[in-house]
Amino acid sequence: MIRKSQDIASVVFSVRIYQLLLRSYPIKFQQEYGSEMTQVFQDCCLRTVRQGGTNGMIKLWTVTLLDLVQSVISEHAQKEIEMKKEMKPEDIRMAGNALIWGAVVFVLGVYSGILGEIEPLLWGVSILLLTFVCMPLLVVGLLAVRNRYGEKVGGFGKNILMIGGILGSITSVIGLLTIAVDPVFWTHWINPWTGPAVLLACLALFGIVALYKNPLPRWNALPLIAGLWYPIGLFTTDVFGNVSGDLISIANFTLLALQGAALAVLGYILKSDVPEETAAPT
Repeated sequence: MIRKSQDIASVVFSVRIYQLLLRSYPIKFQQEYGSEMTQVFQDCCLRTVRQGGTNGMIKLWTVTLLDLVQSVISEHAQKEIEMKKEMKPEDIRMAGNALIWGAVVFVLGVYSGILGEIEPLLWGVSILLLTFVCMPLLVVGLLAVRNRYGEKVGGFGKNILMIGGILGSITSVIGLLTIAVDPVFWTHWINPWTGPAVLLACLALFGIVALYKNPLPRWNALPLIAGLWYPIGLFTTDVFGNVSGDLISIANFTLLALQGAALAVLGYILKSDVPEETAAPT
């Protein structure tokens, strides 16, 4: 009876996570196929947990996540084709503003996480800012950068921003859920701060291509500057370590401020660079 209850709880938890991940699809796709996909996944979970137990669920999730990423990228690519036909100057300006405000919230959220070593309440503030405010704004802004300059940078540069937006969002959701599941594990690898790192790492890769292709009207090094430090700092140095005023902490604060400024300037360039063919008539 205990084992059966655990299996049911495992299926319920898996379905809830899957429903959250479905939100990475375009809204129209969610409305048309979300319920059906959830039902199919639930049936698969029930069958798998009866036949394969925990190992079976791990294999199911591995296949599901791989298929989900591929499918989400395909659906967003199709949506982008439709959006290009309808994109208006105000949409570009709005996305530029989203990127600017996303940069501001990013800096505030990371600083809150760093200062959480002194005031634990700031850990919660950091999680809320980065997960629910920063990530949506950055995803909107950077996908607009992809839409505006993607054709000029080629396939890799174009698709890496799409992958970053999707994987970054999924990682943020998983990181948030792992807090309740394993309070020790989440502080090391998969955590609410990992999502922005994935997104910004992809922006840095886009920036490397931009240095050669020169897609922006000016300052083509900005995407690299705006994306490089935080992923390196999060995974290789003590970004969230001692904040007593040592050189590492001072460097982290300074470099994160410069990264946020670069993101904001990138947003300003985006909102100012309205295509002539879509510009409103005077």
